[in-house]
Amino acid sequence: MATRELTPIPLMQIISGFWASKTLATAVEPDLFTQLSGRGVDIHELRQLLEIDPRPAEMLLSGCASLGLLEKRGERYYNSPLSEEFLVRGKPYYFGGVITLLDRRLYLPWNRLPEAIKTNRAQTWGDQQGIFEAISANPEEQRIFTEGMHSFSVQSGEAVAAAFDFLPYAHLLDVGGGSGAYCIEAARRYPHLRATVFDLPTALEIAREKIAEAGFSDRIKTHPGDFFNEALPKGADVVLLSMILHDWTPEKNWVILTRCFDALPSGGAVIVSELMMNDEKTGPVSAALMSLNMLIETEGRNYTWAEYTQWLKEVGFREIQRLPVESPGVNGILIGRKR
Repeated sequence: MATRELTPIPLMQIISGFWASKTLATAVEPDLFTQLSGRGVDIHELRQLLEIDPRPAEMLLSGCASLGLLEKRGERYYNSPLSEEFLVRGKPYYFGGVITLLDRRLYLPWNRLPEAIKTNRAQTWGDQQGIFEAISANPEEQRIFTEGMHSFSVQSGEAVAAAFDFLPYAHLLDVGGGSGAYCIEAARRYPHLRATVFDLPTALEIAREKIAEAGFSDRIKTHPGDFFNEALPKGADVVLLSMILHDWTPEKNWVILTRCFDALPSGGAVIVSELMMNDEKTGPVSAALMSLNMLIETEGRNYTWAEYTQWLKEVGFREIQRLPVESPGVNGILIGRKR
């Protein structure tokens, strides 16, 4: 018999993807990788550590090993280099906040994707308020959201700071800057740079903690506000919008970009940092699935390079430049300059 060219294996990998994600989240929940840092455990020790029975202890260790999260040496399991670098709490680029955010906030709402498709309505907040108002009203939600976005943003912030030359600029304004991660990474790479994080007051409480922990309280300040209801603070010569515009409709994005243009002096620059859809709207996968996540969470979607470029030009920015970036939350930046 001739060998079949097609098999359903790729379909099985797609539909069972939540098995892997839930295994990872279940291991992160009790800080397994933090507890294993610098040492290994066998099944008996994990049973005692997590206070679980031997059967699930063995299954969890096997599952994590199969995913490349743990390595087995003899009868003991150790963190893999990936887990040791990104899943140990306290490490500078800890990624566990993202995992907790997606698991607690989005795992169940994504089960309602068919409803979102049918109704064109978000599934994670009520009709009476927007997503960020809903998050701000709940301190625990605010903490989970901002910590999760921080884990995203330290990775992306490092990549953006490496891709964009901040040397000609003196002051960065991060609009909707959340935890301040982008400002922290830019300040770390460019010792001359000062920065301001602009966001809602509840998010800035956490931002000040992160800025202080990084040792940049003297160079990075916070400014509370709502970019839909007030002008942006002036004084910066470069403005950053990272993972902001995908939250909103084109009409609202035009308002945000106009406020950025108005806040900048002549010669200033704006940076749009996103998971960009290609101009054909066929991918990449990360941007296309994040766009569906925006359907679950917001009124926006992930837009194409061309769409962002058009808006920047309409608002008045010139010399539009595209730069690819590689990180979990961002695959490219667009730079526009104000003459």
